[in-house]
Amino acid sequence: MDSLIAHDHKFVDISAGDYAASISTFGGGPRSLEYAGAPLLSDYPKGFNPPLSAGTILAPWPNRVADGVFIFGGDVHRLDISEPSRANAIHGFVAGRVWEVGQNSPSSVSLSTHVAPQPGWPWALDLAVTWSVDAESGLSAEVAITNDSEAACPFGLGWHPYLSALGAAVDDCTLRLPVDKNLPLEPVRNLPAGTAIAADDVLPGVGSAAPLAGVWLDHCFFDSGARERGQVRRQAELLGPDGRGALLWADGSFGWFQVYTADPARREGFPGHGKAIAVEPMTCPPDALRSGTGLLVLSPGERKVLQMGVRAVAG
Repeated sequence: MDSLIAHDHKFVDISAGDYAASISTFGGGPRSLEYAGAPLLSDYPKGFNPPLSAGTILAPWPNRVADGVFIFGGDVHRLDISEPSRANAIHGFVAGRVWEVGQNSPSSVSLSTHVAPQPGWPWALDLAVTWSVDAESGLSAEVAITNDSEAACPFGLGWHPYLSALGAAVDDCTLRLPVDKNLPLEPVRNLPAGTAIAADDVLPGVGSAAPLAGVWLDHCFFDSGARERGQVRRQAELLGPDGRGALLWADGSFGWFQVYTADPARREGFPGHGKAIAVEPMTCPPDALRSGTGLLVLSPGERKVLQMGVRAVAG
């Protein structure tokens, strides 16, 4: 509990069938998700901020921007440095704010927030997310982003869930990702460095079932053929030794996965759980505001809807 930060923001509980979720207004994402009483996400106590960005929505960019500086539309933009130890701007503006609660039912809740123009970011954005649980399909999110500016706006979205295979220890689990490539990140600032390599060179068997025993990751993976196949739902699985666990899905706009292991052996365990694994779907890779890779561009007044979710693999 020492690394948890107390906060009085709201949590909204929703449920359907065997699924129960608690949605945090801080960061706009789930605090917990259970299936038949067993966890599909590593949770944290009510009354506290999400540790290690757990469950939060990352926008208008996920991951990092080197030095907080990027060029768009011929203009240089300088973001505030939010990761000073690495001189990066990280995870956008909305993961660390309290979202407003809108419509609420026993099985769904809508949250919204507004990004106003600010240093390094001259665009206004409206974001709304509806979290729903269904007795068959589990937890899902529909995220709507509207460019409320008079100029085109660069945009990227990510989600930061820590998956749980119904409570199985991470070292006893396997991970499957729909990827074939790894984007190398240099170890000091976690920024892209070099050309893509085979995903199996980093995590053998990741396309089918990669054992996680003794594995530490803070790596970016992607599928090099996804664009040619068009908009296809992306699915990742974290499974325990009995073949049961969590299935994460995201729509075809999410071309990248950042996978991060919170590990007490590296002095950054997940409070109350110890070792935990984040599987983060992203619409663009690290430093996309600078490279342009995978970057979405929203026209003035344009509304974009993205979807993602988690369900149980129960047998």
